[in-house]
Amino acid sequence: MLTHNWFEKLFAVLLAVLLWITVASETVSEIGIEVPLEYRNIPPQMEITGDATNTVEVRLRGSSNLLREITASDISTTIEVSKLEAGDHIIPLTPRNVQAPFGIEVLRVNPSRVRIHFERTISRRVTVVPQIEGVPGTGYEVRHILISPSSVELQGPESRVAPLESISTEPVNIEGKVADIQTAVDLDISDPLVRLQQTTTVQVRVEIRPK
Repeated sequence: MLTHNWFEKLFAVLLAVLLWITVASETVSEIGIEVPLEYRNIPPQMEITGDATNTVEVRLRGSSNLLREITASDISTTIEVSKLEAGDHIIPLTPRNVQAPFGIEVLRVNPSRVRIHFERTISRRVTVVPQIEGVPGTGYEVRHILISPSSVELQGPESRVAPLESISTEPVNIEGKVADIQTAVDLDISDPLVRLQQTTTVQVRVEIRPK
C-alpha cells in the first residue's frame, strides 16, 4: 500500500508541507471593522422604532494578506427577530451572529447586546386641514376653502399614528390676493415614521370674493 502510486503520494505530502509552511509564515493580525447590523425576518405588520442600533464593530483576526483585502461588504452581521413580539427587547450579540470569509476568525462584536423596540403597524384615515397664510387684498375676503382629497390614509407605528386626528398641508399664501387661488401642496408630515399610503399632494382652492 505504501509503494502503490508512490509518486502521487509523495507529491501530495510535499504540497501539504509547502502549504503549511506558507500559512505558518504569514503574519497574523487583528483589526476592527464597522459593518451594518441586519434585522432579519421582521414579523408582518410590525416595525422597529426608537434608536435602534444600525452598525456594530466586528473584531477580526487572520493573516495580514486576508485582512488587508477585507471590506464591510464581506462581513454579514444579522439578528433573527421573527419570533419577537411588541415591546422592548435586549438581544445579545456574539461571533455567532457574524459571517466572515474563510480563514478569518471573529473575536467579538461591540456592542455585545442591542436594545430594540417593536411596535404594531397600523393604518388610519385622517382629515386634511388646509393651512392658509396672510390676508386677501383690501376689500376682499375668503369665501370658501376647498381641498381634494379631504382625507388621507396614514400608516406607521401604533404610538405615532393612533393619536392623529388630522394632518395639515404646507402653507398656502393668500397675502394681497383679489382672485381665486388653486394650487397643489404637500402634506406637512413632521414625523419620519408616519407614512402616506397613496396621495403625496393635495389640491387646495381658495375662493376670494369682494366683501
